[in-house]
Amino acid sequence: MATTAASATQSYLRDARLQAGYASRDTAAIKLNYSPETIGRHERGDVPVSPDDIIRYAEGYQRPDIMLRYCASCPVGKKTGKRAVDRDLPWAALRVSQRLQKAKEIADKLESIADDGIVDHMERADFDTALAFLRSLEETITDMLLWAMSRETEKSRPAATETALVK
Repeated sequence: MATTAASATQSYLRDARLQAGYASRDTAAIKLNYSPETIGRHERGDVPVSPDDIIRYAEGYQRPDIMLRYCASCPVGKKTGKRAVDRDLPWAALRVSQRLQKAKEIADKLESIADDGIVDHMERADFDTALAFLRSLEETITDMLLWAMSRETEKSRPAATETALVK
């Protein structure tokens, strides 16, 4: 079966379920109070997932990063340029360092532009550059948050087992 765009964007739900220790949808269904079929349809992207569904998955699997991933793939997130990309910690940390070094320069430029309360045609290119930098900084912060959120819960969670019936 071919992977659709919807199923590709929803695959994080399946990954989160497995990482939470629910090898089957049946055991996850007990925790989430969804049918195994509904969980499967959500994971495959066969049916839309609502924000309330995402909150339930994030809380049930103890994976707050699910919410960031959803926001990056929802219509509003796509329109506003939200992204959720898994990056290795060394790469993400280096990028944070580079962005913070440049942030002061950009802040000074924005302060100069905003001094008179308008962005005139002479300042427009600098303003657009600053906005692009801020979007890049937001993406870098999200990279680090995703990394931290997905590992934070791994530390506090016991080894992956089928213990949902006890929970």
